[in-house]
Amino acid sequence: MEQTMKTTNEIQAALAMPFAAEDLEWRLQTAFESSMQGIAVPYVTNRAIQNRLDEVVGPQNWYNEYKPWHGTGKREAQICGISIYFEGRGFITKWDGAEASDIEPVKGGLSDSMKRAAVQWGIGRVLYNMDTVYVNIEKKGKSYIIKPSERAKLDKAYLNMLSKLKLTAAAPCGVQSLLTPQRAPGGENKPNESQTNKPAERNNPPKQETQPKPENKEQGGKVVDLAQYRKVPETPAWEYIVTDVKVQKGMNGEYTNLMLQNPEGKKCLAFTRGSHPELCRDARLFHVRKTLKQQDSVTFYYLESFEILEEAA
Repeated sequence: MEQTMKTTNEIQAALAMPFAAEDLEWRLQTAFESSMQGIAVPYVTNRAIQNRLDEVVGPQNWYNEYKPWHGTGKREAQICGISIYFEGRGFITKWDGAEASDIEPVKGGLSDSMKRAAVQWGIGRVLYNMDTVYVNIEKKGKSYIIKPSERAKLDKAYLNMLSKLKLTAAAPCGVQSLLTPQRAPGGENKPNESQTNKPAERNNPPKQETQPKPENKEQGGKVVDLAQYRKVPETPAWEYIVTDVKVQKGMNGEYTNLMLQNPEGKKCLAFTRGSHPELCRDARLFHVRKTLKQQDSVTFYYLESFEILEEAA
């Protein structure tokens, strides 16, 4: 009796299964020096992504590849494709990309593009449901880091998020419980033929690619002059309210760090270039265009354009 092949739905569910809290790493997304607090975000490492793919489909049933992308017109960018073999369909590839990072540009671009491609397959996608998590920070050299004592708090916040979504995390180090092979007669594991042959031995199965849409690769490439936004007296509804604002100086000039909250109470962090006095606390924004960006495994929003709801006199 041969081992039963996983269905497409079973593969998808296994790839998307939330990681154990122990398998996540946390980065300080932004720091507020005055209060010695910051915002922490979880991320999945490339090693964890590779382990998940090995465990779910087998190391011989997936591969990745990279291509240069020049859609931004300003910075080099990389796109990564992760291909997974499906019985009867061959390899299916999903793509996504990232700009080169400021630190180790080529390596950072390759690493980030693979993480984004993994999200296309559902790996780590649940992390986008995390609410803002504030942590205590400490100074280390010229930078700030999350205090090690905050780890228990971060793990609890992650597990609470899974509980609200009625999801269960995989066991630490992977989804081993989903991958226990069935026993063949005689008590020995009988491998499935599709898990023992290399891709090259499949008589060149057709490769189906879902190429990225160009517009998805131009995220962050267009810089909008925020000084050109206009105030309007009326609008159907506001989309975000500014709950916190901080102007900081960077290597390329000033930028504004904003904490935005939507009508449902969910918060997100956003950045804009330059200093904008109109973006004060309690300012209400609508027609907001923000782009999700990622650099060096840190995810944030870049505020491209918006309009301000002017309160009636």
